[in-house]
Amino acid sequence: MGETPETVVKTAAVAMDSMDKLHGTTNFANFTAYSWNVFRYVGDYLHLTGIIVLLMTIAKNQSVAGISRSTQFMYFLVFVTRYLDLFDHSQTAYLVFFKLTYIGTSIIVLVLFNQLDKTYERRHDTCNLAVIILPCATAAVLLTNEYSVLEILWTFSEFIEGFAMVPQYIFCYRDKGSRDWGTSLYVVSLGGYRVFY
Repeated sequence: MGETPETVVKTAAVAMDSMDKLHGTTNFANFTAYSWNVFRYVGDYLHLTGIIVLLMTIAKNQSVAGISRSTQFMYFLVFVTRYLDLFDHSQTAYLVFFKLTYIGTSIIVLVLFNQLDKTYERRHDTCNLAVIILPCATAAVLLTNEYSVLEILWTFSEFIEGFAMVPQYIFCYRDKGSRDWGTSLYVVSLGGYRVFY
C-alpha cells in the first residue's frame, strides 16, 4: 500500500535527531568523509615534503649523516608490503602516483645509503630492528582480518609504520651535537604526516 504524505512526514520527524534540530537536516556521514579526506591530503603532502627535504639534504651535503638507515629500511618495508594492492586493485591516479613515489624514493634513499656508506653514522643508529619487526609480524599474523598473503602483509605494514620513525628518534637523541636543518625538517614533516593520517 502507498504511503500518505502524513506518514512520510511522521517518519521524517522520527528520523530527525538533536543535531538536525539544531542545524537543519544534513548528512553528517558525507561531511565527515570529506573532512577526513582533507586531513589525508595534508598528511600525504607533508609526507611528500619530508621525502623531498630528505633527498635534497642528502644531495646538498653529499652525505647521509644524521639520518637513520634503520628508519629508511622500515619505511621501505612499509611501502613494499602495503602497496602490493597496486597489482590487484584498480585505483585513482592520485593513489598510484603517491604509492609509486613512496616505493621509488625509499629505494633511492637506500641506494644513496649504499653509495655514501662512508658518511653513515652507525654509532648513532643503534635501534635493534628485530625488536620491532618480529612483534609486528607476529601481531599481523594473529590480528589480520583475512588470512591471505596480501592481507597479512598489509596488516604488518600498518603495525610497522607506527614504529618506523623510532630509530630516527633514537638517532637524533644520540646525535645531540649536530643538527642539520634538513634532517630536523624531515623529522618534523614525517611526524606531522603521522598526526594527520
